[in-house]
Amino acid sequence: MEHFLQSPAKAELLKVTAAMGKSCANPESSSFEYDPSSPLTGLSPAMASLHGSLTAMETWLNDFPPQQTEHIRFGNPAFREWHQRLVQRSSSISWAVIQAMKSHPGHQDYGDIILSLACETGKEAAGSVLDATNFNADDRAVVEELSAYLQAAFGHPIRLDYGTGHECSFQVFLFAICKLGGFGSTSSDPPTAQRLKAVTLSIWSAYLRVTRRLQTDYMLEPAGSHGVWGLDDYHCLPFFFGASQLEQHGDDFTPKSIHDDSVISKEGDRFLYFGCIRYIKALKKGVPFFESSPMLNDISHLNSWEKVASGLLRLFEGEVLKKRQVVQHFVFGEIFKANWKPSDTPRTAPEETFRTDPGVPTMARAPWATNQSSSNLPSTKAPWAK
Repeated sequence: MEHFLQSPAKAELLKVTAAMGKSCANPESSSFEYDPSSPLTGLSPAMASLHGSLTAMETWLNDFPPQQTEHIRFGNPAFREWHQRLVQRSSSISWAVIQAMKSHPGHQDYGDIILSLACETGKEAAGSVLDATNFNADDRAVVEELSAYLQAAFGHPIRLDYGTGHECSFQVFLFAICKLGGFGSTSSDPPTAQRLKAVTLSIWSAYLRVTRRLQTDYMLEPAGSHGVWGLDDYHCLPFFFGASQLEQHGDDFTPKSIHDDSVISKEGDRFLYFGCIRYIKALKKGVPFFESSPMLNDISHLNSWEKVASGLLRLFEGEVLKKRQVVQHFVFGEIFKANWKPSDTPRTAPEETFRTDPGVPTMARAPWATNQSSSNLPSTKAPWAK
């Protein structure tokens, strides 16, 4: 964990994430406004391909309807079938992105025809299984690495849960594509603020449409929900990107606008932050907002979107990238790279933990479960128990 926190991988991931957010507030990108009715505008062909794949992935839920099971609060088993299809087709989706990137390098603006064709290619890729056995070693390694991040980005098929770790895997997936040049850039020529803004808002909106259906249709359990500190049960980054987007619209909307249901309803598709609030209110209908989302309620009293965005980026770093529960599930390759040597310390088998004599198991006891007097231990009382 300490190696990761000091690594270039963590620093670069945070830098790209911050740049994606800042691009939404950058005056240079103010001429571009995300239009949900024209989601391909401003994208690179590689990102248009990914958008098409995400659109197709949402339709997969129609092929695997939730099983009619009783006495299950969270986690419908049908999600495992959906996720199995993701595993089968993730290589095809990743390869379509790579092919679009190779066919259209650079960051020039692309016409509607090229972007539409790339989008259709992405949809087709999400409907097929790729055989990468005949690929050269470099292409196969890239496909395998991208596929691993994509497979981890939509929830866990065994635990039937979804959380910020899965969301972070999707950001790693985008980070890897960005490093390869898929945002429409080269190693010496980074993507423009306008291109970065289009990718952030369009691709994350498409991703959220998939994950929200997974969460509601399959009742995925929130993974590691922190309760009262949390923004919502599942997400973190869309709030940061959404707050950054609203920095350019501070004259029209303030952080307190989230309490105006007419604004949330009307603007939820266009503005990522309002869409997140609308989703929370739909899930927790009838519950006062200050009770269901106390942290978001507190944030609404800040006087600028800039302060909201900067705080949310710090939250992402502190509560996601610095948490072992998230980082322990990362996989590293040649793009998102571990620059340290893994520990080879042998692990102790669980059954050895409480043995006193070799081969003789003993009952595990709490440290305080002894025959000694406990008079020196302080008594535990509630504050009102006087």
